[in-house]
Amino acid sequence: MMEALKQPPTRDELKTVLNENELAYFEALIIRKRDEAMKELDFLLSSLEEQRSSDDDDASSIDHHMSDMGSIEESLDLTNRLIERNRKFINQLNRALERIENGTYGICRATGQPIEKERLEFAPHTRYSITAKNSGLDKRVVMS
Repeated sequence: MMEALKQPPTRDELKTVLNENELAYFEALIIRKRDEAMKELDFLLSSLEEQRSSDDDDASSIDHHMSDMGSIEESLDLTNRLIERNRKFINQLNRALERIENGTYGICRATGQPIEKERLEFAPHTRYSITAKNSGLDKRVVMS
């Protein structure tokens, strides 16, 4: 007999158990991480612009090899992937700040239970507890 999957908690059921000081601490941590990620994003964007400019200069040169062109493309691809990864991370941090504002920060979206403070220290943008992550519940939850 299959056990029925428990429905994820509704948004109204997700209320933080963290006190004001803890929320202020995590808010500051998230803002610091977001500022760092934004600086890194700015660096990557300027690096990408430099790579493209350098690529344009190299393309006008007669003495370039196919292997050089492949290396340039690979470097551009890596930089673009890092840019997208940073943008996604910044969005996750912004959503964590929204959860602090609406009182749902630190509650697992899959189980409705508090997320371990150690996990929030490590990944303050997380929406899932270690239990949910390890059991794959984070992959099955679709919240409205």
